[in-house]
Amino acid sequence: MVMMTRRRRQGCRLAAVMLLAACWWPLPAAGAGGQDFSRLCEELNKSGFTILDSGVAYGVPYVRVKVPLGFSVTSFCRRIPTFEANFNSCRNRVAFFNALHPSYVKTKVAEPFSIVADSIIIPLDLAKVPEIFPARDESLAHHDKYLLVDIGKGFLALYERGNLRRVYPVSAGAPGKKTPLMDFRIQRKAETHWSTIYDTLMPWALLLRQPYYIHGGALPGRDDSAGCIRLFTHDAKELYHQVEVGTPGRIISTPKLEKIYSAPFCR
Repeated sequence: MVMMTRRRRQGCRLAAVMLLAACWWPLPAAGAGGQDFSRLCEELNKSGFTILDSGVAYGVPYVRVKVPLGFSVTSFCRRIPTFEANFNSCRNRVAFFNALHPSYVKTKVAEPFSIVADSIIIPLDLAKVPEIFPARDESLAHHDKYLLVDIGKGFLALYERGNLRRVYPVSAGAPGKKTPLMDFRIQRKAETHWSTIYDTLMPWALLLRQPYYIHGGALPGRDDSAGCIRLFTHDAKELYHQVEVGTPGRIISTPKLEKIYSAPFCR
């Protein structure tokens, strides 16, 4: 009996140590899931990019790099051999994660269509699908289609009968012009809509509630609209043809699902 008690105590101590290790042990240097990113990291260093940190965003390992003058997503994907071999995937994924038009350029003086951010997220695994929204949401199962816009995360989800169908990056209201959190139903659709407030073209527009629309436009890598939900124009066109007047939705704001580490992927 005494021996069994000792063994139990030892087992509990060992379990406690293992649990503590699991809580504090850093991600493996090779990357999530045992992937080896050493070659890609070497290419980033040789190309002169400064790696600031790394982590996991929505289940996808990434590094954050400093944005130098003259940088664009397009030019970046051409400079890194591994990414150049998968150019379209690189261009689309980096643009997606950063809600940033791939042709925008970092300039010394801020200009229209220039990159303002000083750093950018680079997903290391271009094939891994980010898990931004749950693949299934039972609370939405009774809706034929439902739009869930999370301006905290910076993404919009299209659900059909509770199943996630599409996810799009968005740019919401800039500071001082915040997009309100609300429930809505699409009231009107217009392939071409001119804002009477700002005299601005809003293609593939979906009216949520006056004066707020979902529409196509510029995504500069930050919240930059006057209160509307902006998508890349090609995404807005796709969404436009998938929803109808009366489609319900909600605008929410939740924290980004991101864990930042001290660069375990690229040392």
